[in-house]
Amino acid sequence: MANRPYAVSRKMRGVRFANVLKGRQGAGAGSVLIGLSFAVSGALTFVFIGISTRALGGEAGFAPIALLWNATFLIVQVLWVAATQTLGRHVAEREARGEDWGPVVRSVRRWQTGLLVGFLVLALAASPFLTALVFEEAWITFAFVAAVALYAPEYFRRGLFNGHRQPTRMGAQILAEAASRVVVTVVLLAAGLGVAAPAIAIVLAPAVGVLAVRPVRVPPPDKPGEPFSVGKALRFAGPVLICMTCAQALASGGVVLAGLMGGTKAQVGLLGAALIFTRIPQYVMSPVIGALLPHASRALSTGGRAALDRFALRTVGVVGGVGVLMVGGAWLLGGWGLKLFAGRDFEADNTLLATLAALAAFYLLSETLNQALFALGRGRLAAAGWVVGLLSAVLCVLVLRTDLIERISLSLVVGAAVAALAQVIFYLIARGRPAA
Repeated sequence: MANRPYAVSRKMRGVRFANVLKGRQGAGAGSVLIGLSFAVSGALTFVFIGISTRALGGEAGFAPIALLWNATFLIVQVLWVAATQTLGRHVAEREARGEDWGPVVRSVRRWQTGLLVGFLVLALAASPFLTALVFEEAWITFAFVAAVALYAPEYFRRGLFNGHRQPTRMGAQILAEAASRVVVTVVLLAAGLGVAAPAIAIVLAPAVGVLAVRPVRVPPPDKPGEPFSVGKALRFAGPVLICMTCAQALASGGVVLAGLMGGTKAQVGLLGAALIFTRIPQYVMSPVIGALLPHASRALSTGGRAALDRFALRTVGVVGGVGVLMVGGAWLLGGWGLKLFAGRDFEADNTLLATLAALAAFYLLSETLNQALFALGRGRLAAAGWVVGLLSAVLCVLVLRTDLIERISLSLVVGAAVAALAQVIFYLIARGRPAA
């Protein structure tokens, strides 16, 4: 009997070692690995934007890339994150129960393919209007369409990595994407392509990520899984889609809105650079938060509501602390940091940059609470929180009468703050009631 604890410990170490060989890690190790990957990715984004702004001659020259970057990630997040979240949640749940996850993967692949075809048809048909109203040049419009389409398999792959607990490979894919963006930009700028260089890099980066890293094959369990229809997938993905539409309108829509409201190229370029600069911590944190859904679901399944409450409280505490540092850093050093980031031509006061940092901080807080609400099966409440926030932002845009950039920035941060408050209230309501 004295040797039994040692035998159990040795067995557990063997299980952990086998999981590492398969590319699987636990919640803590996985979150750290993904966080480190996105920290490096954030640094590479810093380099990519810094090279682009300096090579393109300041605010007005950077405006086309600012529009392409923000419009691309607005639509990418809206269209493809639902697939990532659906795969992450349901593959992880079935794997934990020893059930076959194949029906989930096939179902999500079918509806994502349909969504991709629908996007391509609508975007190409609307390309003249997109060029006239947003991008001004047809080739930028087609770069936007191509980039959004190429991110579909990249986000599908993220969902598989997440569901099968393969954060090492997910992190490698993220790094390959970010690194290729810098390398392609430098090479094409050296070849004299000008503004086309970073645009082409934005388009090619997701394809490089997918081709560079393939998932480890995970044999399906012997126990068959229940059928997983497209309708069942969409019942979960529908609220996710609404969440991402509203969230990305707040997080990335400001640059597009500035262009639609008659902003100059210099204003669009400045707001684009300032948003990207203040959102770099968000680029690091947001995918880590998105990867928490399987862990929140496991916490609820194994420990009940109390375990989920502890999980939510810990994550909200960490994210809230990061948010305070983001706002404080922008308030103290934002103007200097923006010039270091984008070049001396980009000037914005610290108050504006702190406002945009608060936008990113409230976005992260809402996103964190989303994971807990999704784990509880309360996706509609999560979506309702974002809708209330977006409506608040629209109201502020209509009411405020200040400078264009200040007006847009204040409206967006009010919308994000209202969304975060609504998420807190809805979670407190939902935690005490069974899912509908």
